Amino acid sequence: MLARDTKIYRDSYLLTKEIFAVTKRIKTEYRSSIARRLEELSIEISMRIVEANLCAPNSEERQKVLGHDFVVSYERFFYLLSLAFDLKLINFKQHATLSRILDGIGKQATGWRKSTSK
Repeated sequence: MLARDTKIYRDSYLLTKEIFAVTKRIKTEYRSSIARRLEELSIEISMRIVEANLCAPNSEERQKVLGHDFVVSYERFFYLLSLAFDLKLINFKQHATLSRILDGIGKQATGWRKSTSK
C-alpha cells in the first residue's frame, strides 16, 4: 500500500487544502500571524504523517515521528484554530469541518502510537 492510500494521509492532505482555502479569507491584520501559522502547522502535521507512513508499521521509528513534536504541532494547530473561531476569523462551519478532520488525524495517529508501544 502506498503512503498516499492511507486515511491519515488523505485527511492530512485535506486539512492542508482546507486551511489554505480558509486562511485566504482571513482579515489582512491576522494573515501574517494566525493564518500563516495555521498554514505552517498544517504542512508540518502533514509532513510528519508522510514521514510516519514511510516507516515500518508498528516500529519505534514511526512512534518517534508521531511523538512529542507531532503532538505539540497538533495542539498548537488546535489552539490557533479555536482562537481564529473566537476572534470570528472563521465561521462555525469552517471550524467544525477543520476540527472534524483534525480529530480524525489525532485518533489515527494515537492508534499508530499505541500499536507501536505494545
